[in-house]
Amino acid sequence: MSTTADIPTAQELNVDEIKVSSAVLKAAAHHFGSQCDKPNKEFMLCRWEEKDPRKCLEEGRKINECALNFFRQIKGHCAESFTEYWTCLDYSNLGELRRCRPQQQAFDNCVLDKLGWVRPDLGDLSKVTKVTTARPIPENPYYSRERPEPNPVIDAKLEPSKYGSRLFFWNW
Repeated sequence: MSTTADIPTAQELNVDEIKVSSAVLKAAAHHFGSQCDKPNKEFMLCRWEEKDPRKCLEEGRKINECALNFFRQIKGHCAESFTEYWTCLDYSNLGELRRCRPQQQAFDNCVLDKLGWVRPDLGDLSKVTKVTTARPIPENPYYSRERPEPNPVIDAKLEPSKYGSRLFFWNW
């Protein structure tokens, strides 16, 4: 068994960070999810198949680049309405979205008019989809072990436990 690990260099791990707050992420979530859907699913498929985050650095870079481009487009076309929306979310403690519906509608209309992005319907981004990828299938995508031998058959008579089940200790 080899004890050496292939550690990526600092240059391989260096990417531009997206320095935004949770309110900004929540305000942009629906449009971000629809615009960066393919890279996100590609990355998650890679992580699930490879079971090693080092093998999915390129897919992670693609997500990061998509996110940077997404926020650049928002800033360039709908900065004012977006700022009003995420500020409203921030001041309402991210809890009561109903207080920010007018700002949300203004932002959604701006995105639709200037960028042509339609806000996805509720639940559209959580649907199960197949991902088409150019990556080769890993040798053992499930990292499964051989199945263990089944438990041997017990020939003796099994009697109930002297003190009852451990699951039901309130036994009165």
